[in-house]
Amino acid sequence: MKYTYNILEGDEISFENLKLARARRVALAVQRHPYCISESVLYVVKKTGEEIIYLTFDNEIPEEPLNGIQAYEDVAIICHPDDQMHPEVYALRTDFKNGLTHTNVKLFEHPVSLCVTEQSFEEIRHLFNEYEFIESIRQWFSLTAEDKLHQEDQPLEAFFHPKGYAVLHPQFRPYEPWYLEQIGNSEMYAITNNLSDNLSFSLYYFEADPTLHGFIRREPKSVSDLDETITVSGIPFSEVVTNMLNFGLNDFSENKVQWSYGIAFLAKIPVLRNINDETPSKDIFLLFTSKNSILDLGQRSGCIDKAHDKWAPILFKKFDVSLVKNLNIELYSTMDDFSTLSAANYNNIEFNESSYFLVGAGALGSQVLNLFARMGYGKWFLTDHDTLFPHNIAKHVLGRNDVGFNKALRLAQQINHMVGSEMVVPFDKKFQDLEVDSRFAEIISKVEVIFDMSTSIAVARKLARDCNEITDAPRISSFLNPTGTDLVILAEDKQRMHRLDLLEMQYYRCLTETPGLQNHLKITSKEKIRYNRNSCREITNKINQTDVAIHASICAKKIQDIAKTGNASISIWKITNDTQEVKKYNFTPTHWTDFVDSGWNICVDDALIEKMHTYRETKLPNETGGILVGTVDNERKVVYLVDTIFAPIDSIEEETGFVRGTKGLIEEYRNYMEITDNQLMYLGEWHSHPKNCSTKPSNLDENLFEYLAFNLGIQGYPAVMCIIGDNNINLRISLNNE
Repeated sequence: MKYTYNILEGDEISFENLKLARARRVALAVQRHPYCISESVLYVVKKTGEEIIYLTFDNEIPEEPLNGIQAYEDVAIICHPDDQMHPEVYALRTDFKNGLTHTNVKLFEHPVSLCVTEQSFEEIRHLFNEYEFIESIRQWFSLTAEDKLHQEDQPLEAFFHPKGYAVLHPQFRPYEPWYLEQIGNSEMYAITNNLSDNLSFSLYYFEADPTLHGFIRREPKSVSDLDETITVSGIPFSEVVTNMLNFGLNDFSENKVQWSYGIAFLAKIPVLRNINDETPSKDIFLLFTSKNSILDLGQRSGCIDKAHDKWAPILFKKFDVSLVKNLNIELYSTMDDFSTLSAANYNNIEFNESSYFLVGAGALGSQVLNLFARMGYGKWFLTDHDTLFPHNIAKHVLGRNDVGFNKALRLAQQINHMVGSEMVVPFDKKFQDLEVDSRFAEIISKVEVIFDMSTSIAVARKLARDCNEITDAPRISSFLNPTGTDLVILAEDKQRMHRLDLLEMQYYRCLTETPGLQNHLKITSKEKIRYNRNSCREITNKINQTDVAIHASICAKKIQDIAKTGNASISIWKITNDTQEVKKYNFTPTHWTDFVDSGWNICVDDALIEKMHTYRETKLPNETGGILVGTVDNERKVVYLVDTIFAPIDSIEEETGFVRGTKGLIEEYRNYMEITDNQLMYLGEWHSHPKNCSTKPSNLDENLFEYLAFNLGIQGYPAVMCIIGDNNINLRISLNNE
């Protein structure tokens, strides 16, 4: 086995004289592997200490192998003294095909460096198995002979080791002035169109002719090395660059600033998988840089010089193509900048450009929107009138530099900078005040979903009842309970059959009916903190950021699903402090029935009607009843009847009448108010009539109703009386305060 490659020069030694532990283990694996021809094995040590194992593989390949793979292939395996990388593998045949996938680009074309693993040596070093490593080389030959080695998500080109990386701006438009700006002290550059003091190179863009994959055979060191592989309209790359520079002399006065920087060439190269393909399988972008400036190159070419201390082109002189060919270059790999499109891809979700409206940029809203931005999910309109205070930083995406600024404006600025485009359009307004903005009606009419994370009942009511003429988009409300341990999501369906205000009312009732949630809205004075020492009103709740982060993630995932399916839902996620487990509570939204009386809209939960009917059935033939619990929206003249507390045990229930008692009722009612944080209240009375009887109020009923109306009216509330019959219900409302 005689080869004269410089990289393999050394002195032949015996197995016993191998000093590197890695080399000895690789050599033993070669000796034991059935597809390694033992008679072919040689050992060489280089003067620099590397030890090389030569061997021949007996390959399992088809009768008509692809890619020039042969039944017997000579290989060299180089083990390094520092043992900080995989042993290098080289195919030794002088006619071994260049440019195959899963090969590494080197400064030389032969021997060909094989890439037999994608794994980082540092990460698998503790598991590295020499026998499996030899087997991976054998598989490389076998699969390449069948053209099955390459996977769909892997690049077609051979691998190379770039000097660094250039980040391609998401708004990159090829034929505008662009530059390379060094990022810190790294070998990473941002491709930017903004002039700054950190610019290193002027960028020139080319669209090359389509070429067959594998065109990179060795790492280029000068522009002339690219002539064999990159052409533009059939013209070699060096001539294309020279022509471009000569053309630029016409606009020298406009370009002289950028000509003082180094030169960078960005080439877009369409790559064909097969020689007969008409359409490229993909485009790759390669970046080459030269530290020589165009001014320096022009001066050496004799076409640019100083006159009166100013650079100027010399008439009838051109750039010297031979100097262009000899420009030393370094190869950089390009990567797409972070954008909404790449974010969706990295997060393994479908790219979504739908428009959404978010009310509230507080703790939950900011963290949920930040998650959506990092997923590239949607385009957003955001409104919040609040200013970021120092105490907000504990649970907010924004930081110290944002204190004193509007939350919505700063959050949008931060997100838009992160994704490189206008993903969020902010408004420094309360949602209730947005109607005066001329853009509001048009924007809100085009969004897919309106998300409310404001924790404001006023906003929720307005969304539920006041914006129906300008948008039919479903509303989804998300908020944390006062201690931050629970997340609540109330979601309308796409048809808005289950309105947000009705879902909220049912949510309160669910708290009273579910044992694990009866402390959901409770908070003690120890869980509050005053953030303004000179004010008794400026108090915030103590909420753990880890809880907010958990719930923000759940919220972001869940509302994506709800927005997609369009189903109504009431859901609560609860974190248990002792085990840190999250328990989910689901409640099926109920339907509601509307009654109109005296200019008021009375919304009654059908579950309440069913509850009263069922209770009546258990008491027949006697009458029965209870108190009505709900809430009032005086501004919109709406009464919500949500629940009932049944007749106490001292009530009088007879076939011809019913007198509600009082025993234990006050305690039960107070407990109800505590569980719902006083969001529901006493609104009146209900009772049943016997079978086959009308639900028309009797004289006693009328007297009771008059009494209720008078006493509730003094407090400023309407009074409601409900009579339940066989299959019907009689609802009346009285407003003694009007």
